[in-house]
Amino acid sequence: MKKRIALFFLYLLFWYLLFVLDRIFFLLIYFDHSSRLTAIEILKTFIYGFKLDIAIASYIVFLPSLLLTLTSFTNTKIVKYIYNFYTILLLFFITIIALGDLFMYRHWGFRMDGTPLFYMTNLKAMTASVSTITVISGVIGILFTTLVLYISYLKLFSPLFASIGKDKKAIFVLLPLTLLLGVVMRGGIGIASLTTSTAYFSKIQFANHAAINPVWNVGFSLTESADLKRKYVYFNDSEMKQILDPLHAKDGKTLELLKTERPNIILFITESLTAKALEATGGRKGILPELNNLVKEGVLFDHIYAAGDRTDRGIAAVLAGYPPLPGSTPLKYQKLTQKLASIPSKLNAAGYKSEFYYGGTLEFANYRSFLVQAGFDKMVSDKDFAPEELKSKWGAFDHVVFNRCLSETPDTDTKFFKTILTLTSHEPFETPVPVVFKGNDTETKYLNSLHYTDWAIGEFIKEAKTKKWWDNTLVIIIADHGSQLPGNSEIDDKNKYHIPMIWLGGALKVSDTVIASLASQTDLAATLLAQLHLNADDFKFSKNILTSEYIPYSFFSFNNGFGFQKNENLFIYNTLTNEYSKPDSVKDTIMEMEGKAYLQSLYLDFFNKNK
Repeated sequence: MKKRIALFFLYLLFWYLLFVLDRIFFLLIYFDHSSRLTAIEILKTFIYGFKLDIAIASYIVFLPSLLLTLTSFTNTKIVKYIYNFYTILLLFFITIIALGDLFMYRHWGFRMDGTPLFYMTNLKAMTASVSTITVISGVIGILFTTLVLYISYLKLFSPLFASIGKDKKAIFVLLPLTLLLGVVMRGGIGIASLTTSTAYFSKIQFANHAAINPVWNVGFSLTESADLKRKYVYFNDSEMKQILDPLHAKDGKTLELLKTERPNIILFITESLTAKALEATGGRKGILPELNNLVKEGVLFDHIYAAGDRTDRGIAAVLAGYPPLPGSTPLKYQKLTQKLASIPSKLNAAGYKSEFYYGGTLEFANYRSFLVQAGFDKMVSDKDFAPEELKSKWGAFDHVVFNRCLSETPDTDTKFFKTILTLTSHEPFETPVPVVFKGNDTETKYLNSLHYTDWAIGEFIKEAKTKKWWDNTLVIIIADHGSQLPGNSEIDDKNKYHIPMIWLGGALKVSDTVIASLASQTDLAATLLAQLHLNADDFKFSKNILTSEYIPYSFFSFNNGFGFQKNENLFIYNTLTNEYSKPDSVKDTIMEMEGKAYLQSLYLDFFNKNK
């Protein structure tokens, strides 16, 4: 039994150390980059890369371990032969990825992913940019490296295979260990499964790249890149430009809402904050009483529509002014997100300090990599709270996060940009306070969770008003996305995407004001930066709502479709079937062309940035 268990752990360790060795070679080969890192940062590339390394190692050893478990009843030699064949096959393919990654990083600037597969249908074109000598050297290098690693494997494992015998008791240890590999492959037992985002820890992109496991990255990108294969192309370039030009506002005079050019800024991105639950936007009474009263103290933008229907799509739309493609999210693609302009990076350049607060895990849906690339100086998440503060299934309840933010904002603090992403109003809609609305159905639970978050925001604002920095602070409250609740709106119902945006705080020079212009969640970036007199030209899909030349329209996407609104008209289109999604969808030729041209423009920008 001991021999079989030893084989299990040694085989897992073999693959893990192989990936550690790959990282060492990466750091050595790109010494001109790694020499700029501190010893601590280099160490962190191994620490933050551990989960990806051990996860992909677990994927590799799962089937052999299952074989080892099931053959505990027999003394068959087939185990050795299967292990040997499996190992040399995996070593060959992994060596291709590893050496290809080491060679191409200098040219690409990103770790190996599924990109080469886009060119494999034309090997001539794929190899056109490298010399014959380079190709031959590469093939020899792959074969030689595979052979050296395989010989090393044989020397390590041959003695173990020779001494493995029949042992029925081994199954009681090996089976749980094999099943445990599934947990390691997923990255743990938490809500969030493992993503490449786990490796991100530094503002220095090379340090993050060094922590990424290229084999994991290839596998992850292959499972996440289906939306790149869809081609949303309806017009030639000149036609697309001609259709979209009338939607681009000319330079105009901006309505000034602020008393100061450089206010402190606190941004609440509120989970599932739908306009259907706010009385001031025509929603139900009594659900959000605090926000409904705060509206009178500031400015309400009451015709804002979310760009998508998930949090990962919402934070890209809010912080980078970038909408999602149908059924997709920008956060999947690190090459894309590292090229996006963002509010925190713009504010950092203007002397602000940017901080992000969230009660949950940042490993979920690649949040961490996006936030690091966006320029946040500091990020607080579930790992930064005491165990007794993590009472929600997702992490810390909203009021706990709000209190943490307040406690870390002293009276003397200035020129700060703090973003708070809430989570309590996400399923399963747990609340730490007695419920207000009676009932155990999903909708009632959701409304109670919104009511709680509303209370928590109200308490935050009351405490913030006692701070010296309040008089020079702008607070912005917006949703990450809307909700089908209350009322069970369909996926292509515009009411599902209708969200409020509220501006308040001592930095405002107006109050009790409503901006009724139709706009998108993505428009926050350009609108805010215009108020601060900062350039927002690189936010291609964000527009200044408060300019005198503003052209009102909004775009939102969902799985296999999108909605385009202009004036009072709505065009809903199914991109899978290429037909109108609803019978009552506006069949105006101009609107249809504008919606499709907008989607095509987004797709082309998305595709080009992801090269």
